[in-house]
Amino acid sequence: MSTTIRDDRPVGRDVPAALAPRLRHVPADGSWWWSPECWALHGFEAGDVVLTTELVLAHVAPEDRHRWWTTFTGAPERPVHTRFRLRDAHGEEHQVVAVCRRAADGTLEADLVDVTRLVAAEGSRLATTQIAASAASRATIEQAKGLLAATFGVTPETGFALLREASMRSNVSLRTIAEGIVRHVIDRRVRVESLAAALEPYLLGVGPDDVQGR
Repeated sequence: MSTTIRDDRPVGRDVPAALAPRLRHVPADGSWWWSPECWALHGFEAGDVVLTTELVLAHVAPEDRHRWWTTFTGAPERPVHTRFRLRDAHGEEHQVVAVCRRAADGTLEADLVDVTRLVAAEGSRLATTQIAASAASRATIEQAKGLLAATFGVTPETGFALLREASMRSNVSLRTIAEGIVRHVIDRRVRVESLAAALEPYLLGVGPDDVQGR
């Protein structure tokens, strides 16, 4: 039967006093000890519940449970780490990195680092980057659609269909093909007289000389 170790001494060689949440397990008798910070991370006051293996695992997300337990129980004396999701007594989910090690007497210990805010911040940064990249990609594709429509005298929808078909046939991304088209037209800098003459009325007398160099 599992019991609670009420002992604040660190375990292992050159292990500093517990500052991060720390837990300790003695496989020989099934006993557990949590530091005050570990109790708080799990949403408890010290001594609120009897610590058992079943309780510890119940707070780990089912998808992460096997990886966490395997890393923890298989830890050597040299620290190893794993990441898992922990749900506290209030139902709040935490992203946690566990640094696990085994003492010379076989006792297992892990320092738990709550990285929830870091993960959220990184996720937000990546989402912002991806949204910006997606917007830039869409803008390039829209430009290529317009260029193809003007070049072949078709609708923008048909211009997009041309891009899509070229992408499927060449196994090159649609964005890459669109970028190539836009870059070619910009680098070529050749005036298409018939198209320029047709568009001049819509520009109300404004021409390239009026805006270049600004």
